[in-house]
Amino acid sequence: MNQQIVSNISKYAGMLSKEGFTECGYLAVKADGGMYITNAYSVFENLTAEDITFVTNKTVTDLDGNFRAAALILFSVFKNNADLGAAAIVDSKSIVEFSAKRKTLTPLLDDMAQIDGISVRCAKQNNAVEVIMALSGLRNACFLPEAGAVVTGRTLDEVYTAALVLDKACNCYLLAERKGGVHPHSLLNAVLEHVVYKLKYSKKNQDSQKAAEEGKEVHTEERPSAIVTDEQKALAQAVKDAGVRLLEENLVQGTWGNIAVRCGDKHMLVTPTALDYIMLQPSQMAVVNLEDGEWEGSNKPTSERKMHAALLNAHADVNATIHTHPFYGCVLAAMGKDLPVPEQYRDVLGDTVPCAKAALPGTKKLVKNVTSAIGDSKACFLGNHGVIVMGKDLEDAFKICRALEDACRDYLLAE
Repeated sequence: MNQQIVSNISKYAGMLSKEGFTECGYLAVKADGGMYITNAYSVFENLTAEDITFVTNKTVTDLDGNFRAAALILFSVFKNNADLGAAAIVDSKSIVEFSAKRKTLTPLLDDMAQIDGISVRCAKQNNAVEVIMALSGLRNACFLPEAGAVVTGRTLDEVYTAALVLDKACNCYLLAERKGGVHPHSLLNAVLEHVVYKLKYSKKNQDSQKAAEEGKEVHTEERPSAIVTDEQKALAQAVKDAGVRLLEENLVQGTWGNIAVRCGDKHMLVTPTALDYIMLQPSQMAVVNLEDGEWEGSNKPTSERKMHAALLNAHADVNATIHTHPFYGCVLAAMGKDLPVPEQYRDVLGDTVPCAKAALPGTKKLVKNVTSAIGDSKACFLGNHGVIVMGKDLEDAFKICRALEDACRDYLLAE
């Protein structure tokens, strides 16, 4: 038994359990000429080596009942796509509820299009042949009729993120049904986002994740760090800590979301592109000129740096901006509507939080839409994307993020 793989599976099973994926799920890794898979009815919260079975093409059919059916599905998924390294059958409440509809979920948000695919179809039956068909054509996930979903990825980390994103998308659809429904992405935008994510945006992070999951040394920095002064080092550490906090509170998933802080009169310090906050080192932050957008650092800054710069340039009293993908906030972004702020949050958020029109991430159109919509508000929804907030400093910006998510929750769950 490969102890590195057992440890990785146990780690991510625990993370899935913490997020509510606990009923009947399976988690698998392709390795050593076969597949490591969690046993039927394993308790994800406290998984051990005895809860994991190694199967090959010859032994997978020796399994019994539902375990055999699940293993055959995941084994076939690996066989059909050589790029995959991990897969899972997940079963959060919202995913199971949507799978009972036996319908296709079109992308409601950018992150769903990027990681789960151009849509998530439902297999006609819960068997390997139908699952392979449902996954075909730029898709990394599919629903199992009334039984959850299959999610796939290059690494366990990507599978974990794909599961969170799919759960959020299902919740978006179900919650928005009561408030007028959602406005999904166009197919063209979904294709563009998925292809760019797979070929460019996520490559560095997934290479690092794969090395980490294989127990290899991770090499990430490619150029000299721009974080050299004591002020920059302190700010970089503060940004790193804020990013981890965003992950812990589920305000972002995976490598999505980004942070910028004013650094001196003419620069801002921003998070790099395609690196998650756990693996991110403070020395990897980029320093960006607020006037011309030129940057220095070991890693390329976020593609949303122009949006951050535009907001910092337009608001002298703003020193920190945070772009997040929060659970309830993304429902409002998918609905494409302004939020009438519940009374108890108006001292932080004002009376209304506007929603900017949808545009592809990192584009001039998105910057224009956001700066036009946000005005003097402290926060703004990005249509089919997420949320951006502005604060006096990082702590203030985080306070606004938290208040906005709570306000969205109360609005959506109110009778």
